[in-house]
Amino acid sequence: MFSTESPALNDVLKLDFDDEYAPSNGVGRPKPAKPYRSSGFKNAQFRNDRPSTGRLTRSLVRFFVAIFIGVGATLAWQYYGGEMVRVWAPSLDWLLPTSPPGPAVTATELQQQLKPMAIDLALVRRTEEQLATNQDQLARKQDQMAQTMSALQAAQQEFTQQILALAPPPTPKPVHVPPKPAQAPAQ
Repeated sequence: MFSTESPALNDVLKLDFDDEYAPSNGVGRPKPAKPYRSSGFKNAQFRNDRPSTGRLTRSLVRFFVAIFIGVGATLAWQYYGGEMVRVWAPSLDWLLPTSPPGPAVTATELQQQLKPMAIDLALVRRTEEQLATNQDQLARKQDQMAQTMSALQAAQQEFTQQILALAPPPTPKPVHVPPKPAQAPAQ
């Protein structure tokens, strides 16, 4: 069963800090598990390996604030084109893109580039003039139609009056009055 020898001090220390059971050399005994604690009101706190909700919320807020600052800085950089950087921190001017000098455009090249646009503009002007002319013609035709309509209405009224003047006046119908019943002589 058990040996009468006492375990060495190193083995006892090893038992306390090593695995749950003692070495398999037969010396020692199983290490007892953690002591039992009753789940009373005082010990009602539950141990959770997850971070608390408050810490998680603070971490998320910090993360999103950093993201929003980065997005805002990027949008400002794009909007102002780096001009604010040149004003606020001239030493960071090397970060800004430099525009290479473009090829020089001569007057003849510029005229050749603008010629199709000038032709298109002339066509648009001509079309606008034609539309204005057509609108004027339509307005004149509308006025003529209105005058013709009023002349036709006047002629219709005159014709109706002439027909009524030529027609004989209507003869009145004789009114038939029923005779009164004769009364018997009173005696």
